[in-house]
Amino acid sequence: MLTVRFYAELNDHLPAPVRFREASLGGRNGQTVGTLIARQGVPLAEVDLILANGESVGPEYRLGENDRVSVYPVFESFDIGPLQRLRATPLRRPRFVLDVHLGRLSTLLRMLGIDARYSSAWSDEDLKAISRKEERVLLSRDRALIASRELVRAHLVRDQRPDDQLREVMERFQLSGCVRPFTRCLRCNATLLPTGIEDVREQLPSGVRETHRAFWRCPSCRRIYWRGSHYERMRAHLLHLTGNS
Repeated sequence: MLTVRFYAELNDHLPAPVRFREASLGGRNGQTVGTLIARQGVPLAEVDLILANGESVGPEYRLGENDRVSVYPVFESFDIGPLQRLRATPLRRPRFVLDVHLGRLSTLLRMLGIDARYSSAWSDEDLKAISRKEERVLLSRDRALIASRELVRAHLVRDQRPDDQLREVMERFQLSGCVRPFTRCLRCNATLLPTGIEDVREQLPSGVRETHRAFWRCPSCRRIYWRGSHYERMRAHLLHLTGNS
């Protein structure tokens, strides 16, 4: 009998009776394993490794009558070496694009220095095109969007609160080693550049001109940043969320 087992968070897409166990799931002899996976509601964009009878296979593999199939999610914290991934290379420097429902999460990621593109004006087609072209992981709360076969990398964000969403994404993609706080523009995601006070003096509030000497400017939107009370509030919030000094 053909049996399939899904591992880790891929089970979130399955009905309770078949989670974390081997099941037949209606697989047919000759059907591709990619079709079987998709019919269970598991997005291929969240799958990184498929084993059939202990051998690594791709989604085009045609199932046999007595196959035992294991389906694993994207691995970020360790390398699965020569096994056949569903994409060319593992993700080691994560970059994201977020849908319209995750604006606050995009800001939190940018505070940590994580590359996170976002616009409330982007359509689903825009998001898929950016994800493919720029090799970004699409983060979304929309199951139908994540299930699109046009996507190579995607993650369905389960949590509802932005703070919890940040913790989820940090853990899922092992982002602790990528954190570079306050190095990105919160408005447009560009990397900030240091600038001298003489270059920005006329754009600063008078109190800031008298009390601060270190400034950074966004090369894209030209917004200016300095370490004022807003910086301390954001820093305290991030420390609370990540527990990382």
